Amino acid sequence: MLNLASITLESPSGGAWEFLALFVVVILGPPLVRMARIPGIIGLLVGGFLIGPNGFGLLDPGSTTIPDLGQLGLLYLMFIAGVELDLSLLRRHRKSATTFGLLTFAFPMAFGVMVGAGLGWELPASLLLGSLLASHTLLLYPLAKDAGLNNDPVVASVVGATVLTDTIALVILAVVAGTQSGTGSTSDVILELGLGFLSLGLVCFVALPFLARRAFRFLGQERTVRYAIAIASFLIAAVVAETFGIEGIVGAFFAGLAMNRLVP
Repeated sequence: MLNLASITLESPSGGAWEFLALFVVVILGPPLVRMARIPGIIGLLVGGFLIGPNGFGLLDPGSTTIPDLGQLGLLYLMFIAGVELDLSLLRRHRKSATTFGLLTFAFPMAFGVMVGAGLGWELPASLLLGSLLASHTLLLYPLAKDAGLNNDPVVASVVGATVLTDTIALVILAVVAGTQSGTGSTSDVILELGLGFLSLGLVCFVALPFLARRAFRFLGQERTVRYAIAIASFLIAAVVAETFGIEGIVGAFFAGLAMNRLVP
C-alpha cells in the first residue's frame, strides 16, 4: 500500500513562485479594491505588501527578481509619461511647471537641510535628506491617465515639475556621492554630469528618432514592433544615463519626450 507519510513536499520557491504570486496580485488586486470604490493601484500596493517579506513572506527577501521588475516598471512609467505628454500643452504651461517644480523642491530641500543641521549631521548628509524630501513621484499618474486627465494643464505641469525636481535631486545625489566616495572633486563630478546630460540629449533627441524612423520603415508598424522599439529606446537611454552617473529614470523620460511624435 502506498505510504503517504513518506512523501516529502518542497516549499514553493524560486522565480516561478515569485512570478505566480506577483501575477495573482496584479490580476486580483485592482478588481477587488474597485468593488469598494477604491482606486485599483491601492490593490497593487496592499497586495505587494502582503506577499512581501513584511507581510506573509511569500517572496524571498534576498531575491532580486521583484526589485529588478520594479526598476523596469519605473523606467517604463517615466517613458510613457514622456510619450503621452502633450508637448504643446506643456510648452504653454512651462512657467507654471517650472515655478511649481522649483517651489516644491526649494521648501522641502531647505527643511531637510535644516533638520539635518539640527541633528548635527554634516552638510553632505543634510543635502541628501533635503533632496530625498524634495523629490516627487508619478505614482498616481496611471490614475490620471485612466481618467483621461493626462493632457490636463495641471497634470502636464505636475509631470514637468516632477521631472525637474527629480533631476535636481538626482544631480545633488550624484555630486554628493561622487565627492564623498573620493572619485573626484566637485568640479569633476559636475563636469561628468554635464557631459552626461549632453550625451544623453544627443542620444535621445538625435540618435533615437533617427533609428526609430529607420526601424519603423524597415520593420513596419505592427504593435509588437512598436513595443519592441519603445522598450529598446528607454533601455538605451537609461543605460546611457547610468553610464554617466545619472539615474535611469531621467534617461527614460527624455527618451519618451524624444519619441513623443514617433510612437503611434
